[in-house]
Amino acid sequence: MAGPMPQPRVTKPLLLIQKLLGIGAHLALGVPYIRRAQGLERLRSGQKYLFVANHVSLLDTILLGGLSWRSGCIPILVLGDRQVWHASWIRRVLSSRIGFLLERGKLNPNRIRELQAFGRAGSEFHLLVFPEGTRGDGVNVAECQPGIYFIAQEAQMPIVPVFIENMQLISTKTGRFHPFAGWRKVVVHYGEPILPKVYSEMPRKEFTEFIRQSIAGVGKSGGKCRVQSVPIPGVGTTANP
Repeated sequence: MAGPMPQPRVTKPLLLIQKLLGIGAHLALGVPYIRRAQGLERLRSGQKYLFVANHVSLLDTILLGGLSWRSGCIPILVLGDRQVWHASWIRRVLSSRIGFLLERGKLNPNRIRELQAFGRAGSEFHLLVFPEGTRGDGVNVAECQPGIYFIAQEAQMPIVPVFIENMQLISTKTGRFHPFAGWRKVVVHYGEPILPKVYSEMPRKEFTEFIRQSIAGVGKSGGKCRVQSVPIPGVGTTANP
């Protein structure tokens, strides 16, 4: 039987590098493109969080990394696709400092163990996951992949749903980078933290739908998220009862 997956650790050099990267991300993307970051005041100093966000562009990671630095939520560890983040030298360098990369396109009998190892890293890192598993249109929130269930069950930490509004004006999966179209138009909505006691007993399918609805619900405040609410047995409307 294979042993436990190695767990990333926080070191002083890594923390310094992430702070510098956070400053750079804030200046490069946050200042010119973010009009407002709504709900950052909900995050408490000293508490580690599992952030779950909609996904539009590879720049999402950099944008949210800058906001993590701004809010003091570092160090951060981002779940990503190794094939995507090793496609160029600059992506490879960036991901080596903030990423927990998986071979998503390959069948892997150890996948659940990898996801659980990422969840355990929540003891030292804030965690960031894009649970849709691929980049969307910036308006709708797609079905979440089951991996987020295994991560959350292992991490047992407050989950913060995040909706990035208007990122599709800047960059998409198939389109080019538009440096001026989204100037000061991006709004990042941070939802109320969802405590483990709310989601720990949910079956996997209900949990992934709950996460989708939580992300979509945060986005509704910006009027940009079109999603039909589906009742989930045993789940109320309040994140922190």
